[in-house]
Amino acid sequence: MPGTFSDSWKLTKSAFRLIGEDRALLVFPIVGGLAILGVVGLFLFGVALLFPHFVSGGGAATDDELAGVGLFVLAYFACSFLSVYATAGLVAAATLKLNGQQPTASDGWKVARAHVGRLFAWSVIAATVGLLIQLLASRIQGIGGLLIAGAAGASWSVVTYFMVPVLLFENDAAWASIKRSGHLFVSSFGRTLISNLVVGLIVGAGLVVAIVLGIGGIFLLVGGSTLLGAVLLGAGIAVGTAFALVGAAAEGVLRAALYRYATSGKIDPDLLPGAYRVPPPAPSFAPLP
Repeated sequence: MPGTFSDSWKLTKSAFRLIGEDRALLVFPIVGGLAILGVVGLFLFGVALLFPHFVSGGGAATDDELAGVGLFVLAYFACSFLSVYATAGLVAAATLKLNGQQPTASDGWKVARAHVGRLFAWSVIAATVGLLIQLLASRIQGIGGLLIAGAAGASWSVVTYFMVPVLLFENDAAWASIKRSGHLFVSSFGRTLISNLVVGLIVGAGLVVAIVLGIGGIFLLVGGSTLLGAVLLGAGIAVGTAFALVGAAAEGVLRAALYRYATSGKIDPDLLPGAYRVPPPAPSFAPLP
């Protein structure tokens, strides 16, 4: 257990160090987030344009409801693909970095683009399972439905935690890749769990600070302290955005580091900025196609 905690902390530090060293890794969550916001915006615009009477509170006909559901499902699947694709680019770039190379953001996108078919198929599977879980939970009223949705969603997330790196760096079919991902999670369970918990606590603490700043700014604005309130509110938004981006990037980099550990046993606690200037050990797998 002490070794597990020590390794987890080294992996977590490596994830944050890589982001601090190479800010280009932040490009992936930024692009992915903006693309998803764009899809959501188009969905809302489509609803307002196609169903104005529904938006105004006049209700909707059965045909309109079906069309609305279809539009929602289309947007949901599009967001799923964009999320998977951005994560793949980040994992690819982080893996290249961990293997001692000096990738640019375009290198990460290149690896993701080379596997776009597999990533698209996986995004469809993931979105479908997510919808089925919500549909199943919606048929059970009360706390039972919430518990079922939470348990099923958590189990699915655990089993598929390594799906993106498996799809990028291995050549198994979809079902075999899911089993492979679950096996890798089990084999690195302690380190994966603790590392993600530490990242979550760090990012969560930053978001709490952002919320406190934002609430304080709102209270000051309501109380008449316009300048100070605006400053605090702006600071809260800035801190929250920064921690959300760093957290998303850290999660992807950590996933790459954990996959590398699970497949090769390498933790590389000395992978700090200076370490990339010396010849790296031979990688255990080739990240570029």
